Amino acid sequence: MQPAVLKALEFDRIREALARETLTPLGRARALSLEPSTDAGQVRHRLDATSEAVALITTGNGMDISAPEGLLDLLDALQVGGQPLEPLGLIGLADFVDSVDRVCGVIRRARSTAPLLAGVAASAASFADEATATRRAIAPTGDVTDNASPALRAIRDSLRRQRAQLRTTLERLTRGRDTAKYLQDQIVADRGGRYVLVVRTEHQGAIPGIVHGSSSSGASLYLEPIATVQTNNEIVALADREKAEVYRILLELTDGYRSRADELDATLHVASELDLLQAKARLAARMRAIAPALATDGRLELRGARHPLLGGRVSEPEKTSGVFFVAGEAKK
Repeated sequence: MQPAVLKALEFDRIREALARETLTPLGRARALSLEPSTDAGQVRHRLDATSEAVALITTGNGMDISAPEGLLDLLDALQVGGQPLEPLGLIGLADFVDSVDRVCGVIRRARSTAPLLAGVAASAASFADEATATRRAIAPTGDVTDNASPALRAIRDSLRRQRAQLRTTLERLTRGRDTAKYLQDQIVADRGGRYVLVVRTEHQGAIPGIVHGSSSSGASLYLEPIATVQTNNEIVALADREKAEVYRILLELTDGYRSRADELDATLHVASELDLLQAKARLAARMRAIAPALATDGRLELRGARHPLLGGRVSEPEKTSGVFFVAGEAKK
């Protein structure tokens, strides 16, 4: 169809209205790229698939696919090997693949009345194992949990013990009769991951230890007591091991999707197609649209028709008769 005709029909605005009904950036891209077809078989197939989606949604079965913010960025990041997704990104991806799996399950159960939708859903793969592993390892807040791996739990248990021991030693120093009088404040500070006391500058040397800088006023020093150096060293080493183990876990979860790249691509295609179909169904319901009958003899017959972008509803029965379109090139 000529661009001038599409412009006159405001087809771009119809596509935009359809895109607003989509739930994912994948479906939105499909909606905005739609073009009319003159192939009778393709037109009939599209209409029948949309009718199935309308019927499915009408029965109360949802076709809602949940897409996280930045889904396209997550998919781009999956193309970069050796780099893990961020924890919240993995949670979002798990929610997305679970929602696709859920919608495909609804469609499979309705395949007797929705064979075309079932044909679309058949190409999707299930990523239930990957999603379950993600939720076991990462809390909804994005924190990697102790349950993520036995190694991580062991490292964190050691960290908790070492920090408790360090806290006991530092509290004894802050409250001790022989040391408290040299402190600027009876607090424990963190300097580069090492726990220190805040000592008044004029008492430098009163408490044996390592100085890790001074306050902006110069009135106090950040001192790591000799008694805590070994424990601090162990805590820093354990923190490094924790960081490395978290990185390994996130990379393993991310690579679970990378290792099934072809299946993921197929599932993304299914998601975009199902999102487009549910958007068509929603828009059709909002407009009270009906499926047109197709003619093959060049006839174009419009009865009680109105442009889809016109607001309001036609309430009189005699004004809601069918709209007939020509499949193939229209004849003059």
